[in-house]
Amino acid sequence: MSSIAYEQLYHLDVGALKTAADQWSDAARRYQQWGRGFGDGVVKPFDQAGWTSIDGTAVVARAQVAGAEKEFDDAVVEAKGIRAVLEDAYEELRKYKADLHELAADAKGDGVRISGTGEVSLIEPDEDGNQRRGPGGLLPSQNEEKVLFWQARIGIILTAAANADQSAAIALKRNTGNGGDEGFNDKTVKSIDQDESQRASKLLQKYEKGEKLTPAELNELDRLMSHNQKDPEFSRMLLRDLGPEGTLRLAEDLEHERAGDGPNKDKYNNIQHALANNIATANQDKEFSDQWREDMRALGVKRTGDDGSQPYGYQTLTTLLKHGDTADYPPRLTTGLTDDIIAAEKKHPDLWNEYDQAQAGADVDAVPVTDPVDDMLGIMSDDPNTATAYLDPGDDGGNKRLEYLLNKRDWPDLEVREVTRGQEPTGNIDHIDASNTRVGLGSILEAATTGEEAGPPHTAGQARIMRDTVELMDTAPGHEEIKPNLRQPLANCLADYTNDTHEILSGVQGSYTHEAPQENGGGGDGLFGNNNDAHMAPNSDKLIRMMRGISEDPEAYGTMHKAETAYIAKQMEDTGGNTADSVRDPVRKGGSALGAYDAVREDVIYDKRDNANAQEDWKAKTIYHVAGTPVTMVPGIGDAAQRMLDAWTYDISNQEKGYNNDAAAAEVADRSLKSQREMQFLVDEWANGRGMPGMDDPSVNDLQFDMRNDHTTGEKLANDAIGR
Repeated sequence: MSSIAYEQLYHLDVGALKTAADQWSDAARRYQQWGRGFGDGVVKPFDQAGWTSIDGTAVVARAQVAGAEKEFDDAVVEAKGIRAVLEDAYEELRKYKADLHELAADAKGDGVRISGTGEVSLIEPDEDGNQRRGPGGLLPSQNEEKVLFWQARIGIILTAAANADQSAAIALKRNTGNGGDEGFNDKTVKSIDQDESQRASKLLQKYEKGEKLTPAELNELDRLMSHNQKDPEFSRMLLRDLGPEGTLRLAEDLEHERAGDGPNKDKYNNIQHALANNIATANQDKEFSDQWREDMRALGVKRTGDDGSQPYGYQTLTTLLKHGDTADYPPRLTTGLTDDIIAAEKKHPDLWNEYDQAQAGADVDAVPVTDPVDDMLGIMSDDPNTATAYLDPGDDGGNKRLEYLLNKRDWPDLEVREVTRGQEPTGNIDHIDASNTRVGLGSILEAATTGEEAGPPHTAGQARIMRDTVELMDTAPGHEEIKPNLRQPLANCLADYTNDTHEILSGVQGSYTHEAPQENGGGGDGLFGNNNDAHMAPNSDKLIRMMRGISEDPEAYGTMHKAETAYIAKQMEDTGGNTADSVRDPVRKGGSALGAYDAVREDVIYDKRDNANAQEDWKAKTIYHVAGTPVTMVPGIGDAAQRMLDAWTYDISNQEKGYNNDAAAAEVADRSLKSQREMQFLVDEWANGRGMPGMDDPSVNDLQFDMRNDHTTGEKLANDAIGR
């Protein structure tokens, strides 16, 4: 690809392009006038003369006259086509020139000098910023990183401008045709987008038919697709040229390239990425999107090939879409397509299942399935606002998507048919969860309930989804099963709502008990606050049972426990007091909340009583993750609270240093995670930070006594909830 130097674009006379475009407009008008003059002065008199000849001379002459007349018409078409390309080039290059000027001004404001030839330097380098970073000094220094950042921004603009320049040159060449005996070109394009979309679709169709692209063609296709992946007009034209079926076949071929190891794999991956973005970009237009989705409804439940072994259309489509810039996808595409796929699977149950057969008693490993609904949920999770809007039940509970996904959907799985040694079916069928089941669901739940920023405040929509998730996923005590791929995402969700779960587990905060559902002794609907600062107040027993199900995963348990500890430390700091009485409320609530964690943790361990190795493994991993989990889900932690947390974490880590096996680490977990010891440690650290004698102070001892009583209450309530 040709390149454009910084100084060329910075000083580019784009006005000359506009002048040239205007001149071609004048040329088109002149050709029209000459064409009319030729028609009036030559064609009409010729026809009126009524000339005939036996030898056919008159016929030949009439054809020549008609051909000459058409040349005038073709000249108008060619002139307009050239004008259109020049106008497109003018608009694009004018934009990139303006972007470059704006960048130069922004750089100066950031202390960066850009020379007339695009060289980047710092006006006043930071004396402390020259030290290279990372192991062995492999990473750039702070000053170097700043220079590299601005160089990259310049490069992006220059590359885009060079693409626009090359695209215009190619389109102009094609618009002028071959000339000579062929005369003027009557097949010009009306824009650079049209020229490039036609060329790209021609190359893609050649590839899709199994014909090998030459290196030059592949490079050209890579450039066309990369340059135009966010261009609405190009994207719509390209998809119309390819057609819905052609698009799906092409997507399947590109996925095979990704799975292979061919020499041009990177280029085909770039093309696949761009095609996914083309689909998203084209669907920004409602009229196009409505028609495109209608076409996909017919193809989505059909195989993309004729032999019955290819994926269904929706499977191929969502696999492709996962490779694009998913955070930029328009909600019209993500929500509409997801609803379309759900509607399709309701009409065609088990459409996405995988199938296998095995003899009775044989071990069958879980396999991944291509679940287009789950794929779309995962895609939507990259846009938290859309995720929230999609799952929010609403004030009236009218949106049932969350309920369908959590409780009513028959999730795709591996269907194993039992056979005899002679491979005869016995009629027995076993269903095994797919290894990737509900991965997208976990992602969208986390995005929809937490939003862009970690921690509160939460919107009413986010809190409604969190409340309903707790309520809908409830099971009977003793059967707190949560699918493995949902445990960590749900732990992240609850950690984000620690300000709510802390109060619910303590059981003494008025708003939470008053607004709890009626079945929990309250008079509300499990939600309170305003639209921009909402709180969930679900049934406390259901919350505890969800925590128990999540805690089968030690890392997920560690996430929740660390968030609770951080919140307790923050509450103690936020009182601002220096007496034991000033922190009595957060300490008592902390004791009660951690008492519930004790009950949950002990129930997990008890359920593994028949496997000592499993117990030790769970404990060891739990203590590792509690100590190592960063406290990002509880914002606003001050220095004093952070010191308390650091001291507690250091104490745990210090104990671990002397042990090198799971059994020893499990002992550390037994000691350090018991809430009474943890709260005692936090209280002592709080007291020491204020010059108090800690455990030797009578008022602190009295505080510890109250904490132990509340711990007992919290632990008992949690045990009742989980049926122990």
